Amino acid sequence: MVYTADVLIVGAGGSGMAAAISAASSGASVVVLEKCPQVGGSTALSVGSFTAANTSYQFRAGVNDSIDLFVEDMKTANGPYEARENQSLRRILAENAGPTVEWLSSLGVQFLGPTPEPPYDKPRMHNVLPNSRAYRDALLRECRRLGVEIYTSMPVDELLRNTDGEIIGAAANGTQYFGRRGVVLTTGDYSASTELKAKHVGEDAARIPPVNPANTGDGFYLGEKAGGYTLQMDRLYEGLRFAPSKRPDLIKMLPAVPALNRVMRFVVERLPKNLLAYVIRGALTSWIGPNVTMYRAGAILVDGTGHRLSNEDTDSAMARAVASTGSNTGFMVFDEQIARKFSAWPNPVSTFPGVAYAYVQDYKRYRPDVYHRADTLEELAGKIGVDPATLRATVDRWNQNVQDGKDEDHGRQHLGNGVTQGPFYALGPMNAYITLADGGLGVDDQLRVIREDGTPVPGLWAAGSTGQGGLQLLNHGLHIGWAMVSGRIVGRNVAASPHRTDMRVASTEPQPTDA
Repeated sequence: MVYTADVLIVGAGGSGMAAAISAASSGASVVVLEKCPQVGGSTALSVGSFTAANTSYQFRAGVNDSIDLFVEDMKTANGPYEARENQSLRRILAENAGPTVEWLSSLGVQFLGPTPEPPYDKPRMHNVLPNSRAYRDALLRECRRLGVEIYTSMPVDELLRNTDGEIIGAAANGTQYFGRRGVVLTTGDYSASTELKAKHVGEDAARIPPVNPANTGDGFYLGEKAGGYTLQMDRLYEGLRFAPSKRPDLIKMLPAVPALNRVMRFVVERLPKNLLAYVIRGALTSWIGPNVTMYRAGAILVDGTGHRLSNEDTDSAMARAVASTGSNTGFMVFDEQIARKFSAWPNPVSTFPGVAYAYVQDYKRYRPDVYHRADTLEELAGKIGVDPATLRATVDRWNQNVQDGKDEDHGRQHLGNGVTQGPFYALGPMNAYITLADGGLGVDDQLRVIREDGTPVPGLWAAGSTGQGGLQLLNHGLHIGWAMVSGRIVGRNVAASPHRTDMRVASTEPQPTDA
């Protein structure tokens, strides 16, 4: 077993494995410690879209794009958050995203696209085929080819310093591992840390479960203890998802084999758009919750007893309310006029921008377990398992609020037309989840972890969500983009760093030896 390498990486998600490949390709020996039994992290659980400019995919599609246009579109997407953007890191992301798509393609990753992604003016979203495990499998294959040592089930307890105060390694499962050139933190975000969510966002947000339960903020704790600091930890991506379907998801089941991926890309690029959309709608309806626009048309959110839960104007308010029920269960209730409106363009129930749009009838076709229709509210209540009298009273009160022009219960601003015209519908059960947590350790343009005064913590680096450093990433495909881009950059930067001359741990613990 190798105890010492040139580069030590903590975390084997997308950014960690990209960093390992980049460092190894630069001639460094690499050890990666992953606390989970398997590699992949949030990257392998994601939708898998990668937003980039100036790619061969754009060129073949006749898209005339530029880095400057990409940056301008990110400014537009940021809205009020633009004032706190890390503009230097944004430029780095914009300049390196396209080459990173090409690099992934060289490893066997195939994409569908580019597809439009509003509010961007240019089609830039590259959708991985067949699913996000393609990233994991391609990166893992390349790590193995380059001789990267990856140890799973290795949670890091602490970072190790030498007698000069430099970070030189990490302790995991009672063993010490060393990085002669540097240590890189790529442990993901903090969406599974109740403590950090409560501290930075609030107790109601802390109750919402994460999509990735392994994202417990390990890198944030380790980085702060080493002298770094976190910034902009106040934004979570909170929302409602449908309960998992019992039907097999063909797209998720497909193996991520390079030869098969190439064939799949060849086929999907030539499929009629309506047929491709039909296939993708099956995956789209498998978990993505309804757009908030349905609520603005008059729908309401009720809990498992039939009571209305919250102000439905925002995804975060609804997610927090559903999570607070104990059962983490909610249903959208609406009427025939809303069902008709959301049965055709331009009013989809849920979207995969530029690729597919799902409407009310698609949930009846693909997810009959979450689609409920009845002639009366009382009959609908029986179908979703709530008390008929309670649901009737809830809807009556809501309709009175709409008629009066004011939501007396939750202060909702967009009232719509109420729930008045039968037949009546419900979508659910839905559960609240946090998909991502923005924030991160402060880093410089080299991805070195920095202190609040801007000076680097010697020997310590960060990438991906752990090293987000003030980037906003407020449109689809940017988190995957930053994970891969920052991983590649940090890997080659650490590999180019000089060896530390003092590898003695500032303690009395015994030192390991090279294997």
